[in-house]
Amino acid sequence: MLDISTHIANKWGHLKGKTIYVSCSAGVDSTVLAILLKRLGFKVIVIHINYQLRGKDSDLDALFVKSFCGRERITCLQKTVCLQNQLEDGGNLQEIARNERYDWFKHIIYSNPNNYIALGHHQDDQVETFFLNIGRKAGIMGLSCMLKEHNNIIRPLLDFSRAEIIELAKADKIDWREDKTNASNKYRRNLLRNIVLPEIKSEIPSIDKSVLTLIQYFQKKQEEIMEKITPLTQGFIQRGLIEIESLKKLNNFESIEFLRQLNQPAKYISELLKLCKAQKGKKIKWGDNWLINEGDVLLEQKESQQNRNLKFTVEQVGSLPNDFDKNVIYLDKDKISGALQLRPWNIGDRIFLIGMKGSKLVSDVISDAKLTTTQKKSVIILHDNNEIHWCIGLTIGRKSIARASSKNIIKVTIS
Repeated sequence: MLDISTHIANKWGHLKGKTIYVSCSAGVDSTVLAILLKRLGFKVIVIHINYQLRGKDSDLDALFVKSFCGRERITCLQKTVCLQNQLEDGGNLQEIARNERYDWFKHIIYSNPNNYIALGHHQDDQVETFFLNIGRKAGIMGLSCMLKEHNNIIRPLLDFSRAEIIELAKADKIDWREDKTNASNKYRRNLLRNIVLPEIKSEIPSIDKSVLTLIQYFQKKQEEIMEKITPLTQGFIQRGLIEIESLKKLNNFESIEFLRQLNQPAKYISELLKLCKAQKGKKIKWGDNWLINEGDVLLEQKESQQNRNLKFTVEQVGSLPNDFDKNVIYLDKDKISGALQLRPWNIGDRIFLIGMKGSKLVSDVISDAKLTTTQKKSVIILHDNNEIHWCIGLTIGRKSIARASSKNIIKVTIS
């Protein structure tokens, strides 16, 4: 049998300079994990949430965690939440509790990139998750189940069964508390754990091994899909658009991954495909924004862009900078007539461009920039009583642009 302590020391030794926050329920898995990591020289902090759902037992769990942390000289952080109040508005108990945990995990991870969360999941949990996800009609992502390491969350016990962990706990005289609700078949996982899987294993003793092999396969396939889709989603995030032909080439699993990476629900798949085939100008709701068919591309339009509410600040400066920012222009205050204002461009607007005699229609500037239909509608200009000084993001007017010889230079910054 693979020695758990040796495995953790070898597999996770590269994290010894990090801070490992062990989420501990008081059960055997998380308690053993916290104590082993501490004894192996990792920097450990134990975190525990008291959901106040099991009356005295919940308080005893919290007291137990605090007690063993004191004996092992482990820093212990505890949090108490009242889930009962949240349940009064309806909802799934386990999902609400999970959200509470993971909100705390995210706060810890985001506060310092050297922080890690360690969870006590083991092989039995992995097998149960596989069967539960089949019941939910999960795709490859769901059948990949839990990863050993992802986004600063680690599961050092995932290579071991619950029986092996209990054997180690007894050998090392590590105490733990059993959650009495684990015996109740009210929840699907308990029903699977207590009744369904034991029946299957009595007929097919090798079922766990077979499932774990399948999970490895699905994890590999999911990794391949992620590597293929990540450049597409990164490009979409940076540019706010994606080529329709690129989306049409994705299979169903790749489309799901595309949506997942953009934090959009899988239910959008059919709408996404319909939009790709729709005529130019058609759009669908995309989270809080819109996704619009612009012919060759799908363009994300933020709600704020429907009525673009840009603001600008003006400050007096002594000279022109060496480097210029696309969101900033420098004007000669003495050449400005009246107050500066922002507004959407109109048909017939003209601007005097640098390096060009006479003026040019703003509509022609926009046309030359080859903007999409939606982008054209969103162009904003900065003007005074007489002139247009700036087609924001496109071009600057020459009549009042500040020069090195200007005595009264103002800096205009768009936000």
